[in-house]
Amino acid sequence: MNTLPQAIQIIKNGGIVIFPTDTAFGIGCRMDDARAVDRLFALRRRPRTQATPVLVASADMALTYYTDPPQIVRHLMKKYWPGALTIIAPCRKNLVYSPIRGGTMTIGLRMPNHEIPRRLIEAVGVGLLGPSANFHGEPTPYRREDLDPSLVTLVDYVVEGNSTVGLASTVIDCSVNPNRIIRQGSCTIRDITVILDTSGSDAIQVAVEMLGGARHELHKSVKHFTAQEVLPILDELLKKLSLSFDDVAAVRVHTGPGSYTGLRVGAAIANTLGVLLDVSINGHPVGQTVSPTYQSDRYKS
Repeated sequence: MNTLPQAIQIIKNGGIVIFPTDTAFGIGCRMDDARAVDRLFALRRRPRTQATPVLVASADMALTYYTDPPQIVRHLMKKYWPGALTIIAPCRKNLVYSPIRGGTMTIGLRMPNHEIPRRLIEAVGVGLLGPSANFHGEPTPYRREDLDPSLVTLVDYVVEGNSTVGLASTVIDCSVNPNRIIRQGSCTIRDITVILDTSGSDAIQVAVEMLGGARHELHKSVKHFTAQEVLPILDELLKKLSLSFDDVAAVRVHTGPGSYTGLRVGAAIANTLGVLLDVSINGHPVGQTVSPTYQSDRYKS
């Protein structure tokens, strides 16, 4: 039995619906209806100062709610969506009702890897509130039979179906630096920033910075500043940490001052990694390259 048309109409009219997602059963309403949002917070007994996640149907929809998201947000959306990753980033206050963002300047968005919520969102045309279908502080319902009957009686409709993962989403806060994993769920994030410093005359420093700020470094002396000398050192560090180039989310490179040859090689390697891995360099938009900054009077004859 196809119950989606009825659920869609109820949500469009400001109702509250329980539905399965990839992680658990969720409870939602349209995010642009303040009365529906207020009712959902009251119904779940959730404090209005505690933000609630919003489900979106696409990265493009997410970008209508985020405001100037850092490059890492775009990278995470591209790599992990649809999926069990909620990404917190600065939002457009005029589009996001205060209780949804807990009175802050940020919003947590997720694109579920489940047909039912995505079809609901696409049909309604706006993001849907997507917390788990439980009273605040009570166990998360991963199966239909886990739903609290007293909560079911308070909503307008329950969509038939099943959740597919049975574990909460991972939540990462990209509004802070370093980014912080608030909740570890079913999505494991291994994304790293590679840091290159080839400004010395006879040594290089390669570092890997994990999400959360942990940093691992490797210093090596080199005879010649070439990509053939530098890349094996980076590869050595990645293997030591059980990582690969697929885990690289961004590149940072020291562009000056320093050794002319070293800076030139470092920038060339960073630009190549940026193109091959489709990641940002020094926080610039993906596809934008960097150039060394030399001390202009140092090399005058």
